[in-house]
Amino acid sequence: MSVEEMGPDDAILVAFLDDALSPEERASLKTRLAREPELKARLDALAGGSLPFRQSYDALAAHAPQARLKAILAASQTAIPASTANDNQKRSGWRVPPAAVAAALALFVLGAGIGHYLPPGLWPFPSGQHGDHDGPDAWRSTVAEYWGLTTSQTLDWMPNDVSTAQRDLAAATRRLGFPLTPDKISLPAQELKRVELFHYDNAPLVEIAYLDELTGPLAFCIYANNPGTVTPPTLEQRKGFNVVFWSDAERSYMLIGHGPDEIMQKLAAMLAKQIAA
Repeated sequence: MSVEEMGPDDAILVAFLDDALSPEERASLKTRLAREPELKARLDALAGGSLPFRQSYDALAAHAPQARLKAILAASQTAIPASTANDNQKRSGWRVPPAAVAAALALFVLGAGIGHYLPPGLWPFPSGQHGDHDGPDAWRSTVAEYWGLTTSQTLDWMPNDVSTAQRDLAAATRRLGFPLTPDKISLPAQELKRVELFHYDNAPLVEIAYLDELTGPLAFCIYANNPGTVTPPTLEQRKGFNVVFWSDAERSYMLIGHGPDEIMQKLAAMLAKQIAA
């Protein structure tokens, strides 16, 4: 198979490389790898460097029906009564239509796949305020644009699975090279929903997503870019979000959401203290 083509097994192969499969899924894939030389060759190609990986997502981006997916999301939003469209509080009966969920997830995967989170130089969005997909703060602009696709409903349906969170934190620990434990990333009133592993400019980037009942989605990001300098938590507005960012010698951090300035700063200070402990 040409590297320009998106392989049918690429998603599970990438999950295998990221240690994101369950033990059963991993064992099943290993059995297939032992029996299928072409599948093993594809795994080796994806693991061997950024070129095949980049081209796989180029192919995905070229064929993805982004306009149709966005139209589904827009139609679903107009169908939601105004009184509930911006309601971040939990509801017992109402849920986002399945078509909207599917469209949001597809755009979510596409956005992660074709942007700087994987090989550099592929982020398709035009620059907005701050303008910069260059410079030391470029990663924060990229995260903010990507995070703009996430709503309370994106996270609300996700189950709170302790074993999955522990598995994902273990994978993030291996990728970042320092221990990420539940006590280091816990917040007092924000519910942990997912832990995801990305790459941005060839460095690991971990995104930890929470759901706040009052202010909606909240993300804590850890970027192993070796900034070399220590900077204190600083508040900024980026792409319509409140962002608090800081760094130590080895990693950069950001907390992004719609919480009030004071709350965001307090949560960031709490995370900074827990991470440094």
